Amino acid sequence: MAEIRLQIPDEVIANFQDKLGDRTKPTDIARDAITLYSWAVNETAKGRFLLTANSEGTGFTKLAMPSLESIKPKP
Repeated sequence: MAEIRLQIPDEVIANFQDKLGDRTKPTDIARDAITLYSWAVNETAKGRFLLTANSEGTGFTKLAMPSLESIKPKP
């Protein structure tokens, strides 16, 4: 199993904890981030792209990341 060590600024962790709750650990944040990234990679490989929308279901924004842009969809 690969081990990843990250140095994340305290302000970034505090920002997440403000939104997720003080009991949220940096390890949980990292695990969820990798889960979300894995999903994004798999969806992109299927030829799909990821969008966000406002609460009315309009105002779409496409997720753009250089690493996702480099994925060639599999037929």
